[in-house]
Amino acid sequence: MAHQHVEVAHGEPFVAADTNASFAENINAATTAATGFALLQNPKVALGFCLVFVFVLERVLRGRRKLPAGVKPLPRLPGLPWAGRFWDVPDTGIESAFHFGALHKKYGPIYEWKVMGTTHAWIETDKVARDLFVRRQRNYCDRNALPAAIGVKEDMEILPLSGYSEDFKRHKNFIHTIMRHSHPKNFYGWPVAENKKTLRRLVETPDRWSEHMITHCARTIASIAWGDAEHGKKLLTIVPDLLKAVSPAGPIINKLTFLQHLPHAISPFKQAESRRKQEMTDAFYEALNDVKDRVNKGTAEECWSMLWLNQEKGVEATKCDFHEAAYAIGSSSFVAIATIGGPLHGFFLAIAHRPEWLGELQEEVDRVCGDRLPAIEDIPNLPKLRATVKEVLRWRQSTPLGVPHEALEDDVYDGYLIKKGTMLHANHFLISREENMYPKPNQFVPERWLDPSYPTYKEPLTEFPNLRGDISFGYGNRSCPGVDLTYFELCTLFGALAWSFDIKAKEGTTPPYYEVN
Repeated sequence: MAHQHVEVAHGEPFVAADTNASFAENINAATTAATGFALLQNPKVALGFCLVFVFVLERVLRGRRKLPAGVKPLPRLPGLPWAGRFWDVPDTGIESAFHFGALHKKYGPIYEWKVMGTTHAWIETDKVARDLFVRRQRNYCDRNALPAAIGVKEDMEILPLSGYSEDFKRHKNFIHTIMRHSHPKNFYGWPVAENKKTLRRLVETPDRWSEHMITHCARTIASIAWGDAEHGKKLLTIVPDLLKAVSPAGPIINKLTFLQHLPHAISPFKQAESRRKQEMTDAFYEALNDVKDRVNKGTAEECWSMLWLNQEKGVEATKCDFHEAAYAIGSSSFVAIATIGGPLHGFFLAIAHRPEWLGELQEEVDRVCGDRLPAIEDIPNLPKLRATVKEVLRWRQSTPLGVPHEALEDDVYDGYLIKKGTMLHANHFLISREENMYPKPNQFVPERWLDPSYPTYKEPLTEFPNLRGDISFGYGNRSCPGVDLTYFELCTLFGALAWSFDIKAKEGTTPPYYEVN
């Protein structure tokens, strides 16, 4: 069949896109003002900094303790007392993965880095990550507090960032329950229907392909969550501010953590977080109330919100109230934008780097599907398509450094002490490039999942490769519950793109190594 043409141009990474530029400028300006020496002329502020100094001194003295016999401290980067090595923290994203990864050559597969009173441990291998996050998951299932996103850990409103507690387990059970109800018969029609609309947008304005991919993610998950794609517009307005708040490269308070002790009245960070949280609450309440109104009118379609409103089997046992359900559904929705939007951009980048693979993919899709788009029943017969999905997630992670786990108690691993409260980071970028498992690790090689000569090969090819157990979704009891939905959405959209278009790098440009827009 004939294919339309889409050209890939290099620009800013999609995760950095922020339509609230003026808002960001205001925050940066307020940050500069709030941390200047002029503030010390205010007696209340001066007293506040004195209290912070006392707090720091107490933490330094408390951190000095004698280790048990036979137990060693983790290999550690040199730094100042309490403040640690704050001056050497890199930017977030792939630069951080390179930076932290290079240090493993000197310090080994797990090492310690202290920054402003917080102890970080960096993990290089899948073995260490599974030993700690899977085999000892009960001790490494907590999340760290985020200074710029005050209360996110304790409020249980955003599951991936929530601390471990009975409420966390209850909310996680709610998400797992609605995911189990999201079976193909009732829910997977939403992505297929949106695929057709996305293809039409690409035909009309192929130069805006990156924007269309993010719009696709927002509209699809809004349909699944609330039965109305229009709620996706609001998701796209609230996601950037949250990503900024939780990023180490975001507000300076995420690096200078002692600033979190400033009172709300003089803290631009706390004021910005209050506004962000209110905007998110309004958006989630509005969407759930909209579904409630449509249910009462008899016009609602199948969606996650209806499962809660109708108290379907298993949902009622979680005892989630309106606020909890609104946030569980809403936060799962905006997480999906990042987890699916990243691989979609990675697909375009992969094909720009290796255009001949698109021809092989098109041959398979055309042979199996003929004159129609790929459907769920075709997936077992499309191993090259599934290998493409699997390899894109390995080759270009949405979260190269994963999401940190926090140790609930002291632990000894391989003779080394991991202290209570340590933030542990599995470097997904490095783990997905362990050469004994992934030969030619920096190349896009979907064949590694299809060729018996590769260590990643598994049979039968009607089942493998798939995304079950993929590290892109995390480890242990903090892994993402949306694997099946993500797998189906990526398979059908990758297949639809290959069926419909020729994709290549823009004439006269060299595809970027990691980021693409």
